[in-house]
Amino acid sequence: MNNLDDNRDSYYTRVSKSSNEVKTYYKFKLILVGDSGVGKTSLLGRYMDNGFSQNLPCTITADFKIKSLVIDSLTSVQLTIWDTCGQEKFKSMTDQYFKFSHGVILVFDVADKRSFGDLDFWLKKIKKNAINDDISIILVGNKIDLKFRNITSEEASKFAKENNILYCETSCKEGINIEDPFETLTKDIISKKKIQKNFENEINEKISLNSTNAVRGKEHKREKELKCC
Repeated sequence: MNNLDDNRDSYYTRVSKSSNEVKTYYKFKLILVGDSGVGKTSLLGRYMDNGFSQNLPCTITADFKIKSLVIDSLTSVQLTIWDTCGQEKFKSMTDQYFKFSHGVILVFDVADKRSFGDLDFWLKKIKKNAINDDISIILVGNKIDLKFRNITSEEASKFAKENNILYCETSCKEGINIEDPFETLTKDIISKKKIQKNFENEINEKISLNSTNAVRGKEHKREKELKCC
């Protein structure tokens, strides 16, 4: 379950005995990335147990947490959330984590221009290493509790729109919008999975219909041959 190399889509359905409704259970891997010091570990800590510390040590390589999430009465998700190191000397080590993730939480510090400028670098790494070309990504502007910010909401929203990714803002210190990036990203992954499944079902139905018509055509041709003889 926590094997990094297992990138297969993981879900199953179950029919509820009480309501006779089909319930779906997913398992997704998410990854937190961004420059060192933007608050990735603080964001995950707030989300997991509402804890916060201003003196957290930098993450070395990577660590993960597991969280169960109820989307609605028919959909539940188990998230394995990887927290990666943003230090320059460890950046190359995150490539393998992009490859086996269903979604990415890309974090920057709204008061740090460099962390915002490095977003292009992170997006290139995601697109280069992710197996899924349509991987879900949400951009998170963290530390909105600070009195002065160098990146406005408008600038960040524009960047997200231009790169076709989601966007939200958080404050780990004040506990503002902590659940939003995780829940929004998860719902986006599920939405894409449903669209993909519907498309695959349509293709399978067409293949099945064509096969059936082909068989019927052969049977009709055989009947005509038998009648002629």
